[in-house]
Amino acid sequence: MKEKSKYMDRVYHFKGKWDVPSICGLKVVEKPDKTIVIATNLYDENPGTSISRWSAQLATGICNELKIDPGKLLFIEHNPDIRSRLDFYKETFDIVTFHREEDHFTQPEWKRILREEMDELIG
Repeated sequence: MKEKSKYMDRVYHFKGKWDVPSICGLKVVEKPDKTIVIATNLYDENPGTSISRWSAQLATGICNELKIDPGKLLFIEHNPDIRSRLDFYKETFDIVTFHREEDHFTQPEWKRILREEMDELIG
């Protein structure tokens, strides 16, 4: 059995590109001034679209479904370490910022942060 990440509380189902059923890990941390949403790539378990390819749509859907104020959203993509020799499969955390157009997010931009910064953010 795979080790559970402290950054994933539950599996979240969403419609990815071309409405393909997709899943990711999801953790939501409420803070007084922001709501931190951590979406975790599930690699082998996800039959559909990766969170990195669908981040703007995913963030929009999560905010709508969970009634999160888009102005208080701090969206983070988490890629767990899958114990590969390849560097791009090591654990990463990225804060994703978006532009806002009417009622949805667009134009994601990623900023890599360290695990220690992630730990500090969620407390």
